[in-house]
Amino acid sequence: MKVRPFKASRPARDKAHLVASRSYVLYTKKDLREKLNGNPYSFLHIIHPDLGAKKLHKTEGVSRFHLVRKKYEEFVDQDILHRDAKPMFYIYRQIKNGHPFTGLICTVSVDDYENGKIRIHEDTLSKREAIFTEYLSTTGINAEPVLLISEKSEELEGIFAKYIEYRPEYDFTSTSKVRHQLWNINVADDITQIEKIFEKIPVLYIADGHHRSSSSAALRKLSVRNGTNTTKDHPSNYFLACILDESNVRVYEFNRLVKDLNKLTAEAFLEKLTFSFYVNEAPSFFRPGKKGEFSLYLEKHWYCLTLKHSSPLLDSQLLSDLVLSPLLGIHDLRNDKRVAFLEGPKGMEGLKHSVDTKKFAAAFGLFPVAVSEIKSIADRSESMPPKSTWVEPKLRSGLVVYELNEYP
Repeated sequence: MKVRPFKASRPARDKAHLVASRSYVLYTKKDLREKLNGNPYSFLHIIHPDLGAKKLHKTEGVSRFHLVRKKYEEFVDQDILHRDAKPMFYIYRQIKNGHPFTGLICTVSVDDYENGKIRIHEDTLSKREAIFTEYLSTTGINAEPVLLISEKSEELEGIFAKYIEYRPEYDFTSTSKVRHQLWNINVADDITQIEKIFEKIPVLYIADGHHRSSSSAALRKLSVRNGTNTTKDHPSNYFLACILDESNVRVYEFNRLVKDLNKLTAEAFLEKLTFSFYVNEAPSFFRPGKKGEFSLYLEKHWYCLTLKHSSPLLDSQLLSDLVLSPLLGIHDLRNDKRVAFLEGPKGMEGLKHSVDTKKFAAAFGLFPVAVSEIKSIADRSESMPPKSTWVEPKLRSGLVVYELNEYP
């Protein structure tokens, strides 16, 4: 496996807590406007350079991407972001609810992705991939690392321990009560040792960021085709990643919410469920405790749904095959507006609230997928259904930026 240090473009130390943001897709429009109006340093200003428009994203496509590039250059010119003088690796640690997630921010080889050494478990949408490829090509920046998981390395842990003894380059806590820390690995011997450590690691797995990875591979093909990529060290031959060992990530369920019961009464729906499940009333806020078990919240009652016959399929697939598609007429999870998804950390309380506020008719809680299942599916070159996992840590945008254009 090939990993490479890089010259990051990143916030000045005193502004890191102001610049770094959650992924823009995690903000509601209201929250986004509040962040943009209240914080002139937020990286969201780069992602949303058309704030002055009556609506966010009024400028579309390549025109908007050129505005992103222009705003990025303004941040660099104003020293909000600065470019490191030499290539480095970076240790990133996020502490959430007392749990420290510690990983290596680096760049990884597109060749390893295309050769199957960086393995996937999710299909990508060609339209979304094309848009993001165009974004990367036009803006020349990659600001949100792909989250990769690897086997544990005691050697790498030893290097981390040495740096973590010292003051971090960044150390701040966000309003969501998550602490973020970053250290620069700038000693040549340590950089060389890290490269050798990963040369012995045969496989990495994508935990989060399939579209970013596939778009980076598409960008490399585009740069070769248009003649801008002429050397093996060209930035487009690599993409930005944060690598954690597999024991240091948290995989949560991704629960389902449905708008209606497809013209069925609650009684009729429960009756139809008995063809595939044992259906029993359950205690409040019932959470599934094993594979093949689901929670259902419907008309202020909780139910335990237990699969009658064991199956090797993922629970997310079983719910689609046995309930969402045949009973509720929801056949396309990516595009059907009658279904929505709620991340596991919001718990059964989040499901109950969504139904009690009349936004949804019913909610299904799932048992989380294990890391071993993710790896097994990727090893078999198979894919999970959409929204099968919610993986943490969720990385910040703009904390380190990988420039896709060569500069001295």
